[in-house]
Amino acid sequence: MKATKASVWDLFNGAKQYKVPLFQRPYVWSRQQWEQLWADIREQYSLRTGSEKSTARFLGSIVVVREYEKNLDKYVIIDGQQRITTVSIILAVIRAFAREKGLHELYDQISDFLKNAPKSGEGQYVVIPTRVDKNALFHIFDEDYVFDQDSGIVECFDYYWWQLDRFSGMDLHLLQEVITEDLCVVYIELDEGENPNQVFEALNYRGVPLEESDLIRNFFFAHLDSQEIAEAQYDQFWKPMEERLNNDQVLISSFIRHFCMKDGRIIRHGEIFEKIRRRYQQASSDDVRLLLRDISRFSEYYRLILFPEQGDGDSRVRKEVCKSLTRIKRIGNNAPAPFLLLLLAANDRRRNPAASLSDDELLEILSCVESYLIRRMVCQRSDAVYEEVFEILCRGASDGSGYLTPEETRSFIASLQAPFDMPDDDEFLDHLRYSDLYQPGSDNKLAFVILERLEEYFSSQPRGSDPAPSYALFEDEAEVRMIDHIMPETLSDNWKEHLGSDWSSVHADFVHRLGNLTITQENPAIKNADFEVKKAWYALDNLMLNAGMKNIRFWRRYQIDQRSGVLAAFCVKIWARCEASETEVPKLSPAPGACMRQGEIPKMARPTMLTIAGSSHEVKYWYQVLEHTVQVVFEKEPQKFDRIVREYPGYFSDDPSRYKSRVGSYSYKSRFGRYQIRDMCLNIIRLVGWNEEVWCLTCE
Repeated sequence: MKATKASVWDLFNGAKQYKVPLFQRPYVWSRQQWEQLWADIREQYSLRTGSEKSTARFLGSIVVVREYEKNLDKYVIIDGQQRITTVSIILAVIRAFAREKGLHELYDQISDFLKNAPKSGEGQYVVIPTRVDKNALFHIFDEDYVFDQDSGIVECFDYYWWQLDRFSGMDLHLLQEVITEDLCVVYIELDEGENPNQVFEALNYRGVPLEESDLIRNFFFAHLDSQEIAEAQYDQFWKPMEERLNNDQVLISSFIRHFCMKDGRIIRHGEIFEKIRRRYQQASSDDVRLLLRDISRFSEYYRLILFPEQGDGDSRVRKEVCKSLTRIKRIGNNAPAPFLLLLLAANDRRRNPAASLSDDELLEILSCVESYLIRRMVCQRSDAVYEEVFEILCRGASDGSGYLTPEETRSFIASLQAPFDMPDDDEFLDHLRYSDLYQPGSDNKLAFVILERLEEYFSSQPRGSDPAPSYALFEDEAEVRMIDHIMPETLSDNWKEHLGSDWSSVHADFVHRLGNLTITQENPAIKNADFEVKKAWYALDNLMLNAGMKNIRFWRRYQIDQRSGVLAAFCVKIWARCEASETEVPKLSPAPGACMRQGEIPKMARPTMLTIAGSSHEVKYWYQVLEHTVQVVFEKEPQKFDRIVREYPGYFSDDPSRYKSRVGSYSYKSRFGRYQIRDMCLNIIRLVGWNEEVWCLTCE
C-alpha cells in the first residue's frame, strides 16, 4: 500500500477509468455535502482572485486497486467514490456553461477529463458508478441530459447548475483551475495481493458510518467465484430486493436483521454484519447463491409487511389479511416481522400452489397477533418484551414445519405469564372505558386504529334485510378522516351551559376517553362546534360510528360513559383474547385478605383495606385507593413529588379547582378503572424509589 498527495488534475488527466465495485453503496451524498464542497471551492476561488496565496485544500482519501489493461489505467475505487463522482459532476456542469459561452478550449479540456477517446462503450467513461447510478451519470457525460428517473446524481447536477447560474460572473477558466489544481486528496493505491474487500471493511466498518447492508453486500459478493457471477447474481437477486425496499439502506439493514431472526435468534441493531460474517465465513459460493435467492424471495414478504396497503388479492380474506397487517404496522411495532415472514412464506401460493398455510389460517394467526399487541398497548404494557415473545414463536416454527398453526399460536400466546401475558377481557375493558385513549401531542395511531376498526366492524354488519357493504377503509384514499372530540377539547360558553354546573370536572375526566371520540371526514371547522352542529355534520358523513348521534339530546357525563362502555364491549369482541382451548376455565375469587399487588382483579372485587408504608387505610371505592396512595407519598416524599407530576402531565394540574381530588397545591384525576388504579399506584411507588412491597391492597 502506498499513499501520496494527488490533485484532481492528477486523478483525471490521461486515459484513466475509475470503477465503483458491485459491493459498494450507490451515490448517497446530499445537499449538506454539496454545500460544504461548494463553500470550499468558493473560498479557494476568492483566494485566487485576491492577494492571498492559495494553498491546497484536502477533500479526504481515495483508495483504489489497479487493474491492468492495455492503453488504459483502470482502477477499482475501494473508498472515495462519493468525492470522485461529485467532482466529475461539477466538471460536467462547468463544461456545459463553457459550451454556452463558446469557450471551446475549456470545453475540450474538461471533456478529456470526463471521457476517454477514442474508446467506445463503458471504456469511454472516466468514472463508472454503481449500476443504480450508471444511466444518470452517463447521460451527464454524454450531454444529452435525458434522465429516466430521479436520483442523487441528477439532484447533484441540478444543484451545481443552479449555483453556477447564480454566480454567473465567475471566471470558468479560473474555477476549473481551482477544482483541478487546489483540491487534493490522499491517494492510496493497494499493492497486488492486498484484499480490497478487507480494506473496505476496515475503512468503513471500523470508522466511517456506513449502513450494515453495504458491508453485508460486500461480504456476500466477495464470496462468489468471479466478477461475472457476482454481477449476474446482483442483477437477479440483490438489485430487485433493494428496489422493493426503495433503495433505502437503513430499511434493507432492518430487513436483513429480521430475515436472520426468523430462525429464532435475537440479533441486536448494529450486530447484523458481525453475526453474518461469523455464520457464513466458510460458506461456499453455492451456499451464498442460495442465500441470495432466499433473501430476494423474503424481501417480497417484507415489502408486504411494510406496505400492506399495496398488497394484491381480490378475495375478501386477502383484503382482510392486508388490513390486519396495516393495523399491526400502524400501531408502530415491527417486532413481529420475523414471525410474519415465516407466515407469509408458508402462505405463498404463487410460488407453491400447495402452500401449507391457507389464507383463512393466515388471517386467524394475524388476528391473534393483532389482538395481543392491541390489548397490551391499550393496557399500557411494555413493548420491550416483544422481541423475546416472537423469538420463541419463530423458534417453535423453525423446529417444526416452518410455521405455526392458528391453534399452536393461540395456545402459545394464551400460555404466556407476566410480564409477557395478554391482558384478559376485564382489564382490557377497564382500560378502554376509564382511561384516556387520546393522548394530546402524539400521533394517536392507536386511537385511529381502534376507531377505524370499529367503523369497519359496524359497517360490515347486516342492517335490516340488506347487508351493508364492507367499509373500504383502504380503498378510498381521496377521503381524509380526522379524530374528533364530540365534547371539544376547548369549551365554548354554549358547551359549558350544555354540560351543566360541573362542566369543569366532566370535561377534565371525559374529554379524551373512548366514548367521547369519533372519526369523521376532515373538517377542522367542527372541532369546537356546538353539539347540534356536530350532530348535523355526523349525519352527513355516513359513518356508522356516528349513525346514532342524531337521536341523542344531551352529551354529558352519563352519555359519554355509556358510549365508552358500549364501544369497549365491541373492542373486546373484535380483539378477542387468545384461549388455549374452548373449555372455559372458571375464574376464582381472591382469597380473603389476599394482596392484590399483582394478578387478576375479579370484576366484582371491592377494595377494603390499603396498607402503604406501614399505615393502613380503610377504602370503599377504587378512587380512594389512589387518593390515599398519592397523599401518603406526598407527605413522605414532597421533594420527589415533581417526578410523579412529570410522569402524568395530563392527570395533574396546578389549578386546585380543575379536578375533584387534591393534594398540596395540585388537583388530579382519580376516577379510573381498577386496573388503572393499581398500575398507577405501583408506578408512583416506583417513581419515588420505594419497593412495591410497601403497598398492599385487600379486596372482598
